[in-house]
Amino acid sequence: MIKYYKLQVGRIAAAEKHEAEITMLVCPSQEEINALMQDYQLDEHTIASAFDTEELARLEYEDEYTAVIFKKPKSYNAEEQFLFRITSFGVFMFKNKIVILSDTELPFSDEKRFSRITSLNLFMLKLLNYSAYHFSEHLRIISRVNDDLEAKLVSSMENKYLLYMFGLCKSLVYYLDAISSNQTVLRKLQNGRNLTFSEAEKDLLDDIYIETSQCLRQTENLSNILSSMMDARASIVSNNLNSLMKRLNVLTIGIMVPTFVVSFFSMNILYPFEIGAEFHHPFSFWIICLLIVLATAGFLFLHKKNKW
Repeated sequence: MIKYYKLQVGRIAAAEKHEAEITMLVCPSQEEINALMQDYQLDEHTIASAFDTEELARLEYEDEYTAVIFKKPKSYNAEEQFLFRITSFGVFMFKNKIVILSDTELPFSDEKRFSRITSLNLFMLKLLNYSAYHFSEHLRIISRVNDDLEAKLVSSMENKYLLYMFGLCKSLVYYLDAISSNQTVLRKLQNGRNLTFSEAEKDLLDDIYIETSQCLRQTENLSNILSSMMDARASIVSNNLNSLMKRLNVLTIGIMVPTFVVSFFSMNILYPFEIGAEFHHPFSFWIICLLIVLATAGFLFLHKKNKW
């Protein structure tokens, strides 16, 4: 899918192809990629890098354009079971145009993130700033998810919460690599070999670099905390299981003792409801059944109340 935009009164507005300053391709088909290579003389490997999740962020200077391959968090899918993944997008800076390649649409309509844009360089920096902001938001979500999982592990005897935490640890490893490579690209942009930035754009670039550095430190801290606490959390699950086995053993002994006594004496004594050897109480059977029902109901009540 191809969309065309232009700068209009400091914002991004839809445009026709002939007047577009910004061309965005979202999950393009092979025909669209071939047309892009022909129109802009882009390298096929560089185009593929914009969609390669394993490709590190990088900055390339060509004769006709400057290519920025940047990393961003992938939209979370509930089927991933708390595994946050990374994706890439490419920004190709020409003299008077920008070509963007991405596997998802970028929120150009977000006035908070994409406003007061006076140049294509500033627009490119806004894209990079959006990626840093997206990482920061995901790290906050991961931190809250980690706190919720910790609370559930206190009383849990299932491994699924541990598996969820393994997913978070794996996600943070991906995030460390992605944010670190983004930081390298920003450092190269600060050197400004081919791209010339105004003072305001340099200030924004410095702010993006600082925010990315903060994201990197936050990711490192979260990763260290999760990794160092995994053994302790596994021990919590094991202790919870041991506590349950202890309760079951106590309950089994509590049932076996009266069962043994009743089994031993039941064939040798009269029933409590028998008046004599020749007369049997007419409701003794039903009274015993009622006692069994009451005992079962009492056990179920304790089971639900104490969450055995």
